[in-house]
Amino acid sequence: MKRTNGICLSLVVVLALTLAVSPGWARQERQEPARKANVELPAAVVQAVKANVPNAEIATAEVEKEAGINLYDIEFKAGRGEIEVAEDGTVMDVVTVIALKDLPKAAAEAIQTAAPGATIKRLEKSEVRAEISKEGAMGKIVKLAAPKHVYEAELTEGQKRGEIQVAPDGKIVEGPKWSAEEGKEEEEMGEKEEAEEDEEAEEAAEIKAATGVDLKVLPPAVLETFKMAYPKAVIRGTSKETEKGMTYFEVESVDGKMNRDLLYTADGKTVEVEEAIAPGALPAAVLKALDKAYPGHKIIKAEDMLKDGQKLFELQIQVKDKKTGVTIDPDGKIIQ
Repeated sequence: MKRTNGICLSLVVVLALTLAVSPGWARQERQEPARKANVELPAAVVQAVKANVPNAEIATAEVEKEAGINLYDIEFKAGRGEIEVAEDGTVMDVVTVIALKDLPKAAAEAIQTAAPGATIKRLEKSEVRAEISKEGAMGKIVKLAAPKHVYEAELTEGQKRGEIQVAPDGKIVEGPKWSAEEGKEEEEMGEKEEAEEDEEAEEAAEIKAATGVDLKVLPPAVLETFKMAYPKAVIRGTSKETEKGMTYFEVESVDGKMNRDLLYTADGKTVEVEEAIAPGALPAAVLKALDKAYPGHKIIKAEDMLKDGQKLFELQIQVKDKKTGVTIDPDGKIIQ
């Protein structure tokens, strides 16, 4: 957005803050180092990135699931910002690094009031284009009629680091949030990570001794993909199977309280993901279809399954004294 020179000058005076931003300024490490981009991006995501941030080089890429939807968070090199894209190619959010002159006056004044005397190290403009509407455990993507804009400033004050988010009209969206002294925080974080690594290594050794889990069954690409996607998960079992001439590798894991089974090809491509969910978290359409097809049923086990990009629920139910398996989609259509 454009500003006149007079407005820019008055804005600098009002802020009384120092800006240290340049296009090549790289995002500083937060609590943990960013990992190299080796997440496999769907074709729709790749196309969206090319269309919205042309000629940008990816620095990191991570994927997380929200309400059953895979979201790809991609950060670019050379200060080109970030983008968040849903698995179907819908652009959720575009983040760009901006200069002080591009910050609306109301937003600048709000930052100065909330964090007087602080230094702005980086300014970002977030353009939210779509949001996830949740219905129980499920969600759907809703494209906004007009983008929402939020400005985020990274701040320093002495040894403290902080963040604040403000709307264009100056309304505080979040913060300011301050961290402890940087050096002390990094030291404590390093000690914590080292302790966690030692604990995980010890636990892995105990699991192998107790269960006979042999990670050598898994190709390196499979193990790397799994660890990148679920860094804190513990592998409880592995297996190799062949179906219709294709070889697949199964990983049974526990991630906190989450039981998760995954199926990969030898090159690390994820074919299927199954996650245990509470029966009460199933969509209303699924529960209604079950009541109609299996009157008086009881759900013994429920799993959220993503297979070849299709969202399904795999259920184990009991009707009177008989147990049966049911595969059903989010709309209540029984597949088998």
